[in-house]
Amino acid sequence: MVSDPVKKIGLGGRVVNYQGDDTVDSLVIPPDLTKPNSQGMFAENVEVDENSYQITKVQNVEVKRDNLRRWLLVDMPPSEVWSLSKEFFRSFGFQIEKENQKIGIMETDYLEIDTNVPDKSLGAIRAGLSKLLNTQYGLPIADKYRIRIESLDDPNQSEVYLTLSSIGEVVQGELRVWQPRKKDVELETEMLLHLMVFLGSDRSESINKILASNQKIESQVSVIKSESGYATLVFPYNKRQAWNYLGWGLDELNIDVEDRDALDGSYFIKHTKDKGFFSKLLSTVSPSQTYQLTVKQLDETYSQVIFVDLSEENKQDT
Repeated sequence: MVSDPVKKIGLGGRVVNYQGDDTVDSLVIPPDLTKPNSQGMFAENVEVDENSYQITKVQNVEVKRDNLRRWLLVDMPPSEVWSLSKEFFRSFGFQIEKENQKIGIMETDYLEIDTNVPDKSLGAIRAGLSKLLNTQYGLPIADKYRIRIESLDDPNQSEVYLTLSSIGEVVQGELRVWQPRKKDVELETEMLLHLMVFLGSDRSESINKILASNQKIESQVSVIKSESGYATLVFPYNKRQAWNYLGWGLDELNIDVEDRDALDGSYFIKHTKDKGFFSKLLSTVSPSQTYQLTVKQLDETYSQVIFVDLSEENKQDT
């Protein structure tokens, strides 16, 4: 019997405690329903045998790792991973806030989680007061996830990137305000483990693969001044690898990706000034800038990222 993955892997104090169903291994799809189309809808056949339900399984889910990130290599087409990923988030109580299957990016809304502090951690006096006054020690935390699904040369394989973003309430004088929290890598890794199992990987095997991925592969991304005088990023990778790394960076910064072109190596992004996650919470309209980020290969092992400002406002200023 495999012990709890949190204890097995030695993750931190926060654990996945969303309102999910731990008995669900993967999405259950009647075999008499066809595969989902691009809108995620199923075409239903006339006859459905109530005993014909089956749990989908994949042959393999591998964990990849470099210096800063983990991702999955899945033996499944991107369209199938997309549908399963949506069900995965819903099984944990997350609402889908943004989705664009064309570019393979899906984001959940923020989900507030229980942060009650156990009585044994409060001390005798505060624990007694907590019970007497029916108060809770522990300010709210809210998590959201972003998933990016990359197609590969093999149409029956996909790369899957999962990114966690968290905000938390803090006390500032007499006010309680939301602000970004430091990345909880351990919690993100545990959620990646849950995703592996949901996609059909054996739980014990998934834990072993996560453990085996702890060895980091060092890499160095540098910033240099281009011939035009502007700063540019240089990756010690070929174009495809640099493209994936750039996508991960945009995930980490929670930057809106409007479109992307893997063949050209371009991302089209929208960045809102001085708002960050508050613009989402306050639902205010703020001036934004649109950029094209394009990866160009310099030689066999190095690539650079070229930034182009597409906003009319900035064009007038340059």
